[in-house]
Order: sequence, then structure tokens, then C-alpha cells
Amino acid sequence: MTDESTPEVLTGGCLCGHIRFEATGEPYDPHLCSCPHCTRLSGGPFMGWVGFQRTAFTWTGPGMPASFRSWPTLERWFCPVCATPLGAAGDGEDLLGVCLSALDDCDAITPIGHSFRDRTPTWLPPIPSTLPMS
Repeated sequence: MTDESTPEVLTGGCLCGHIRFEATGEPYDPHLCSCPHCTRLSGGPFMGWVGFQRTAFTWTGPGMPASFRSWPTLERWFCPVCATPLGAAGDGEDLLGVCLSALDDCDAITPIGHSFRDRTPTWLPPIPSTLPMS
């Protein structure tokens, strides 16, 4: 258990264990995304994301991720062995995004929004927003 002065450490990695990472600090904007890039990369109707400060994120090995630019200014990381999607970052951005599915404990983060909700397939029941009602 941590006290308030010790930031929580979230860990994660790929399916085969070749890539591992740690993220500390306050998670930012946990959400689902149904944009064309995320749905193709995830193989599903959405991909879950959570942001962290770049300075609070570390690849811990044993391997390093491969990357792919799905947009001229956006790099996406994946395992070069098992192809697990791991995260993404925009050039020059202070924040990076981690795939919720790559976290060891995906219950640790609850999405609070859904980007490109209108692109979600009609056969999928609506995913309720977890944003607080005003």
C-alpha cells in the first residue's frame, strides 16, 4: 500500500512478456476510442487508452517496442515478437497514451469517455458514459 506521498506504479506489457513498462503519477483521460485507426489496430470496435506524462513512463524490458507511424506526427508502439499494441505518442507531446489492454491490472483504470462513439458498430450495445452526471 502506498501513502499519498508515494505515487502508484502501474505496470504492463505485451502478451509474450518481451516488452514491459511502468507508469507512475496521475493517469490522464482514460477513454475508449472507435476511430478507424484504433479499431483496425485493436481488431475490435474500440481501443482503450490512458495518458501519462512521458517523464513518468519507462520501458523496463527485457525488449524494446517496435513502432509504426499511423499519422505523420503519431508514433504507435507494439511488441515486435507478438504484435501486442502497447501505446502511442504525438511528436513533441508531454503526454503519451498507454493501451488499457496492455496494463497488468486493467481494472485499475476506468474509462470516462468514448472518442468517435458515432463510429461504434450498430450491433454493439451502447457503452454508457462513465462521466459524472451534472
